[in-house]
Amino acid sequence: MPSPTGRARSRRSPRVERSASWWCASASRPVTDAALARLRAAYADPAAEVARAHAAGTPVVGYFLNSVPIELVLAAGMHPIRLTGRTERTPVRADRYMEEYFDGEVRAIFEALLAGEHAALDLLVVPRSAEIYLQLYYWIGEIPRWEPEVALPPAWLFDLLQTPSYTTTRYVIGRLHAMAERLHRAGGVVIDDARLAGGIALANRLRAAVTAASTLWHGEAPRLSGADALHVIAAAQILHPDEAIAVLEALVGNPPAPIQRSGPRLMVKGSPQHHTRFTMLVEDCGARVVAHDHIAGDRIFERPVRESGDPWEALALHYQREIPGPRAYPQAREDARFLALAEAAAVDGVVIIHDEWDDTLGWEYPDQKRAMDARGLPSLFLKRQSWFAPPEAAQRAAIGGFIDQIERGRA
Repeated sequence: MPSPTGRARSRRSPRVERSASWWCASASRPVTDAALARLRAAYADPAAEVARAHAAGTPVVGYFLNSVPIELVLAAGMHPIRLTGRTERTPVRADRYMEEYFDGEVRAIFEALLAGEHAALDLLVVPRSAEIYLQLYYWIGEIPRWEPEVALPPAWLFDLLQTPSYTTTRYVIGRLHAMAERLHRAGGVVIDDARLAGGIALANRLRAAVTAASTLWHGEAPRLSGADALHVIAAAQILHPDEAIAVLEALVGNPPAPIQRSGPRLMVKGSPQHHTRFTMLVEDCGARVVAHDHIAGDRIFERPVRESGDPWEALALHYQREIPGPRAYPQAREDARFLALAEAAAVDGVVIIHDEWDDTLGWEYPDQKRAMDARGLPSLFLKRQSWFAPPEAAQRAAIGGFIDQIERGRA
């Protein structure tokens, strides 16, 4: 398979082939179980994937959110891994610096950085697609002055603007070239048009593979739980795309049996839900989570990058205008896409979870609520939920009541 570098075989190819043969050739369990196990393992331990990439001689670039152009990382012959916060990572050292109103996930990420958990990365890219991540970038830069013993990876700020104008597009193209130069310094590869086009093509194949896999939880008879949907989506951003595509194709080609559950089909929406805790709680209450609409959910893979014309402009336009997120504009278009996902997944209701320090969802919700009401789509809004210590008993009671409401409406 051609690589985005233009060479017939890269340094990482033997690793990818060995990884793929491990789960395909496993004699101890079916392909389906092996593929799911690989995805769940990547979700649970991204650090192990960093070590595996380094063992194969492949540099690794960590990044946050869905607003870092992984196509550039792939074009540089490097392995992109999306990093997230862990709910069990209670911020002790991080809270010495960050105020309590910093998002829980950002505080957990900073705690992990202070513990040296991401020191092995060859580069860490922080996007400025949310103000809180700009503040995180500033803190990463300041820590060496206050705690010089902390092992931090080199960090780079990707300044993404998303207003839909020509001048913004030109600015974003400039930032893409600046990031390409930083990747060159980190990995030694010059990114030209051909290499970038190859990176775009590979990332688009990954998007197509995740979209195909989403039928396993969107379908009329779901074959994966909502929690496993999050495992799939997250692992696709942790494994190298070559391996992720192969594992996903094996899973789609050998799908699990339909889940024997008859509860209402729900969408989880709102503040980011990288972790599975809340989704598992919803499903434990008797519902089926068949769609996720947040920046760790279904829509981050829904739209490919244009593969014709200037690859730099195509990539700029994609990240400027097509990705979901807190700065996506116009909001009416984002709401239409959310409603289209709800319709495609045939949801019976929407559960919207609001992180206690999320300062954008409150602006979006009123229009979304009116749109759902106009369509007769029931919704539940869980306001100001703690990220580290959510009120699980109250959540269970609210979701149980919401399920009862939907069931009464069916009768």
